[in-house]
Amino acid sequence: MGRVSFGQEREQWGRKRAPGEFAQALLACTASHAQDIPVASIQSVTGAVAFAGAHYQKAIRLAVDEFNQQGGVAGQKINLIEHDNASDKGQAINLANQAIDRDRALLVLGPTTTADTLAVAPLFNEKRVPFIGFAGSDAILRAGPWSLKFRQGTDVDGPQLARYVLEKTPSRKLALVFDRSNEALIEFKNVFRDAFKAGGGSVVTEEAVVSGDSNFLPLATKLKSMDVDAVYLTSYAEQSANIVRQLRQAGLPEKVRIIGSLAIVSPKFLSIAGKAAEGVIAVSDYVPGMERPLNKAFDAAWQARYKTEPDSYAATGYSLAKVALAALEEAGPDPTREKVREAYMRLKEVPVVVGNGVWSHTDRHPRYGALVLTVRDGKFAIAP
Repeated sequence: MGRVSFGQEREQWGRKRAPGEFAQALLACTASHAQDIPVASIQSVTGAVAFAGAHYQKAIRLAVDEFNQQGGVAGQKINLIEHDNASDKGQAINLANQAIDRDRALLVLGPTTTADTLAVAPLFNEKRVPFIGFAGSDAILRAGPWSLKFRQGTDVDGPQLARYVLEKTPSRKLALVFDRSNEALIEFKNVFRDAFKAGGGSVVTEEAVVSGDSNFLPLATKLKSMDVDAVYLTSYAEQSANIVRQLRQAGLPEKVRIIGSLAIVSPKFLSIAGKAAEGVIAVSDYVPGMERPLNKAFDAAWQARYKTEPDSYAATGYSLAKVALAALEEAGPDPTREKVREAYMRLKEVPVVVGNGVWSHTDRHPRYGALVLTVRDGKFAIAP
């Protein structure tokens, strides 16, 4: 990333050096580049899921640059090779093959979505290349031992949110609204539903939407007529914001609480929903402004570099990169793919900026905790 090409180097040295000196310099440059540790990142930087993938990619870049500035792995720098699969599963498969064969990556980060991760996992396992995915679903692990995870399962955040709602609010009868076109969002819904019912709550209805839907007035009219005291949403931020806004415009009473999965926690949700977002309760991995040294450093570095406040996607991308870099450091100088995978398996208590601030795993099943947030004065904050 950001390296000068050999053609540019020849031109630059040719202006200043004799031919023999150039040959020596070229050999030295080749040796230097050969010592780089190739790491590929496959993200949805453009397309329908760019709201997550673009931030993942920028966060990974930030973490790798910081790591290289601190000396890398015993002086070996990380050569981050960035790919954009444009939110397309077919492109994700093509780029996975490229990362394996052409990039010769020792470790691959991504892809962004669960569906893309499930599509590429068999390739990485067949070629024995470790990859760390963003998918929370444990289904990716079934492809084989080279499938590694950063995200914890929905069995952490869903039950935590359900407990909070049952213990801290009067909500006991709710409607579930979920994106049926996304496997991860369906899983969020199912896990929260089961935990809520196990805790004594009841589900009055389950209403499905798809990612392209934008008119929710019929849904709002239906929910308004039902005896519910909460609506649980699991769709991406922009769509969730539209649903919330239209629910309130249709006259859904303020006493009916809006509850959301971690998919809604984004500045985009706040900006689109506006005043309708006030009081929303959601579970998340991250909120800006936490008084932890790594969080404060990350918040400052992100704002200095990208001129915006980081969101949960940025924090998740940065934290995944921290885990990946810890694995590479644990593998030691001149790592191999096998050494990197073995190093990941040894990792414990890696400092991250999400959850409780410490990432660990047991047999590839990560844990780092979750935060219950509420919207107060137009911002997400830790719920009381």
